[in-house]
Amino acid sequence: MSVRTRYGRRQHCLLALLVVTAASDLATAQTPQPVREEVIVTATAAPVPFDAVARHVVVLTREQIAHLPVRSVPELLRFALGVDVRARGPFGSQTDYSLRGAGFGQTLVLIDGVRLNDAQSGHHNGDLPVPLEDIERVEVMLGAGSSLHGADAFGGTVNVITRSDASRWEARVATGQHGLVQASGSGALGQGSRVLRISAASERSDGFAFARDFRHVVARMSAQISRGAKISVAHLDKEFGADGFYGPAPSREWTSQTLVSSTHEARLSARWESVAQLFYRTHGDRFLYDVRQPGQFENRHRTHAAGASLEAHYRWAPGHRLSVGTEVAGDWLDSSNLGVHRVGRGSLFAELQQPIGRVLFYPAVRVDAYSRYGTAWSPSLGVTAMATRKVKWRASVGRAFRAPTFTELFYTDPNHQASSDLDAETAWSADAGLDYLAAQSWAASATVFVRREENVIDWIRASTDERWRTSNIRRLDTGGVEVGLSGRLGEDGWLGVQYSWLRTRARELTLLSKYALDYAPHSIAVWGSADVGAGIIVGPRLEHRRRTDGQRYWLADARVSRRFGRFGLFVEASNLLDADYREVAGVEMPGRWVRAGLELR
Repeated sequence: MSVRTRYGRRQHCLLALLVVTAASDLATAQTPQPVREEVIVTATAAPVPFDAVARHVVVLTREQIAHLPVRSVPELLRFALGVDVRARGPFGSQTDYSLRGAGFGQTLVLIDGVRLNDAQSGHHNGDLPVPLEDIERVEVMLGAGSSLHGADAFGGTVNVITRSDASRWEARVATGQHGLVQASGSGALGQGSRVLRISAASERSDGFAFARDFRHVVARMSAQISRGAKISVAHLDKEFGADGFYGPAPSREWTSQTLVSSTHEARLSARWESVAQLFYRTHGDRFLYDVRQPGQFENRHRTHAAGASLEAHYRWAPGHRLSVGTEVAGDWLDSSNLGVHRVGRGSLFAELQQPIGRVLFYPAVRVDAYSRYGTAWSPSLGVTAMATRKVKWRASVGRAFRAPTFTELFYTDPNHQASSDLDAETAWSADAGLDYLAAQSWAASATVFVRREENVIDWIRASTDERWRTSNIRRLDTGGVEVGLSGRLGEDGWLGVQYSWLRTRARELTLLSKYALDYAPHSIAVWGSADVGAGIIVGPRLEHRRRTDGQRYWLADARVSRRFGRFGLFVEASNLLDADYREVAGVEMPGRWVRAGLELR
């Protein structure tokens, strides 16, 4: 009996309960502030109001995060339209992101605008050294973003914006099935322009299956030393069983990530502003293919990245802005398998915000010069206007590129053989959409998009008897549709409904592909939170995905909480329907998992 048939009635009952709960709470909803007055996003070179953005942007706020059954950024991104989260384990052990069907290396991940993508492997891009309590919001920009951020932004960007407020101290402890123990805390010292924030989180589990245990520790400290100057230091350490991740063996992996960054914003005059940024990042990866044979088939990698950037913004009239900037950075690797390699890069970019009548134009261009791969040009154009007081139309077109990772260039093992002759990937993307921005914080959106990729890097082989090898696929064509509705339900409630459809074609590919054609053509989700009475807040989520490997499954998660002053009790559950599914081929995901705990806010 299929999962879909087995749980069909429960799925419809859960969906009906969510809709009825949301509707009843909406009937008593108070009047929150409109979306356009609350949200400022960074989808352009300088932050702009949400209704002035010419791109499709999804924002998940701290207020929403507090009522969702999530404990990591990868789990949180499951609530974002257009994002396919491909996990190899629970609670963010190892996760790939796919935006609009793009590959896991074709999504750019940022923390406060600092690039986090790893030059060794895109599988490490989900190692975010930020506790959930330290996040102000997460912005997902869908579509090509290389004209602003450079390489890797094929499907879009994920930008984690951290908190800098002087909040009260918060703490959380929880325990659950499979020996799960979680603890976290955060707080701040100081006030005004001088604030020191500290946050940390830890979790461990014996695992839901053999060789699937894990331990995660993350800590972050940030100091607002003046009105425009901020320094932060963050560290993440993970150890997890990786049975079946990369082959039929009880593997184990250890990863770590440290990020140090500083940002200085200054108003030079009434019209000029500047933003300077420095960063250093290092990532460690140790992989043991078979724990029964220590020392054999073991890889150790250490990557480093450092860079500096300077931006200047000139505003000469309301709605008119010119932004220019430059960046210098480098990546280097010391690996037992891949060897020692270095690559440097430099870039220049410019973006103009220019209204003509009621229409707002965003032409931009960026050039990146690499010591290994040559030069890449990334132009883009965004256009938007308010068709009515509540309806905004938008359209954009842009070019993106991605340089191969060190793994794609140099990795070798009994099942894989990389090629050092790979070219950089390129793509042209275009989209058009409508946003309906209603009063009372309700918004709806509909977007169509297309993307044409060339020289796509993937692991391919002619038959299952051969080794996987990296190669450039000549061309991929992707198109899709995204539809979403979200809004407030009273003071503590939210409702989100979203659907995405996409299709990728590789007309000239006759070999077996490992990643390029592995995606979710259909995805629908309903999620929210509501006060059901007696101070009890319920936050359910129901999702259905269909994948190209034939899987069709429903996932249901939920959180129930009750506050008693600053204290609160909660119960969370993931995969309530106990579905049998895999987001990465050959890697089993956990069934129903329940945990409960206490929090102080």
